[in-house]
Amino acid sequence: MLTHYFELRAIPQLEITETEVINQVMQSLHQVLVNYQGNIAVSFPCYNVHRTLGGIIRLFGDEVQLQQFKTALQTVVSDYTIALPITPVPTNIKGYLRLIRVNPKGQSALRRAEKRLTAQGKWSDEVKNKMIEKWSSVQLNYPHLHFTSKSTGQNFIMWLRQEKCTTPVQGEFNSYGLSKIATIPDF
Repeated sequence: MLTHYFELRAIPQLEITETEVINQVMQSLHQVLVNYQGNIAVSFPCYNVHRTLGGIIRLFGDEVQLQQFKTALQTVVSDYTIALPITPVPTNIKGYLRLIRVNPKGQSALRRAEKRLTAQGKWSDEVKNKMIEKWSSVQLNYPHLHFTSKSTGQNFIMWLRQEKCTTPVQGEFNSYGLSKIATIPDF
């Protein structure tokens, strides 16, 4: 249950931008969130300000888990952020939000489709060209994060779409603090 929250605010740095600080902090948060998967949610109160996620990360959960999480996090992000106190979620809120990862189709999806459709005898240059045309027409204008996978070493971009909701929806959050179903309070 998302009864409490606290915020991590990016400390301005001379050598790196606020966006880069948020990327580094989210990379570190992900490493700790794995242990709290399902119970802690992430939001960005300044979402889409100047087409970025802004300099504030808000974390939601119950008071006990947030305290444990905050303690585990202190040594990881203390150089880059100021952690505000854990506070109950206000009773007067604007509504609810859902933060969803948007996955664009790319070369790996094209290779998988080619393999699958070749096995079915349906692959052709015409099908390939239609897929490329369809997928390349998708423009992602969402704020995003840059990550490096610890397991593969690959760099990737995580595009985030924020949806407004009128009613709360319970659910679990992934190891990035996101959910396709569950909502978080908007205030």
